[in-house]
Amino acid sequence: MLWVRGGNTFVLRAQMARSGADDVLRDLLRNDSLVYAGYSAGACVMTPTLRGLDSSDDPSEVFGTCGMQPIWEGLGVVPFAIVPHHPPATPSGGEETVPLEDAAAVRRTVAALRVAGIEYRTLTDEQVIVVDGESTELM
Repeated sequence: MLWVRGGNTFVLRAQMARSGADDVLRDLLRNDSLVYAGYSAGACVMTPTLRGLDSSDDPSEVFGTCGMQPIWEGLGVVPFAIVPHHPPATPSGGEETVPLEDAAAVRRTVAALRVAGIEYRTLTDEQVIVVDGESTELM
């Protein structure tokens, strides 16, 4: 099992490419030899595209950190973009209070994905996406 935390999604994706981990992960997952779990950026890199995430993560950090240009393609394990840290609904139907910076980043990312016509799912910090073979389920 591999657990990948958050941070800047573009830096994580670039480091995966620099190290070759992106190809290794795809192969291990395809062969059902690895359970991958990711939080925040760790989940976002599993999508087909990182477009829209530049509304919450700065792709310009990649060059200074990794010495390369940002990679805008994710690993494509999940068939849609992921917007993490969405506020959970309350029993009254509203949304729980989350830090203003997180809520603003979620709104910016959702708006960017909508404008670009990119399919996405929002995730609270309590939700998961499970990919098992051809099945992808939000829980």
